[in-house]
Amino acid sequence: MNPFQLMELHKNSFTKNDQLIYKTITKNPEQIIYKSSSVMAQTCGVSQPALSRFVKSLGYSRYQEFRSAVTASLAHQEDIKAKGTSHLAYFNNMYQLLGETEKVLTDSYMRSIAKYVLKFQNIFATGTGKSFAPAILLEQLMRKNYIFIHSTPNDSMEDLSGYLDKKDLLIVFSVHARDTNIEPIINTKAKIMLVTANPNHAYSHMVDKNVFLPFVSIDPETSSVSPILFNIFVELLTSYISKETKLPEL
Repeated sequence: MNPFQLMELHKNSFTKNDQLIYKTITKNPEQIIYKSSSVMAQTCGVSQPALSRFVKSLGYSRYQEFRSAVTASLAHQEDIKAKGTSHLAYFNNMYQLLGETEKVLTDSYMRSIAKYVLKFQNIFATGTGKSFAPAILLEQLMRKNYIFIHSTPNDSMEDLSGYLDKKDLLIVFSVHARDTNIEPIINTKAKIMLVTANPNHAYSHMVDKNVFLPFVSIDPETSSVSPILFNIFVELLTSYISKETKLPEL
């Protein structure tokens, strides 16, 4: 993951000093390129050791390594802009996104998700807005595994959710997980697996399992290609469920 994705992923566990550093960097990320650790710490209003702890919490050994990663990420974004058209930018984003996705949806991870899904006898799937499409795809593909998933539109979930219990699984697809329509969807006794590109959604206490898909921009809300990853995830999940149930792969 690039440093901006890592910051978003760890955002909920940031200390007060971490929050100051995070806000300063995201407000003007270019300053990282030319500021030393001492100057950057002063800009953020924290001590140099606090800045060092921040970058180490993201997985970097030292500030210089973090600065190099930020510089590379910003250079990639500038390269996309320099190539001109939004058409080229889209495909450049997609190449990067697929690379990040490969790191997330590993063999062991997909096996664990497949085993989790197979624990439930009744499975329902829905999505907010255009994120309902992967729910339909999941229902269609799983039929070939003789597993029946009920894809239900967002506006029908509020009525249905009241009839679900803890033995049922509800799979929710939502890129941002910020839509006000998501609250009635997950206000249910069923176990919930939320598939999203937002690692900082406000519904952690209501979700049994999260699947966090990557995004290429600083903010997942501005990443236009994230919904495509839902289809990739669905096809992979179906394939791994086929392996677990010993049925032929699709």
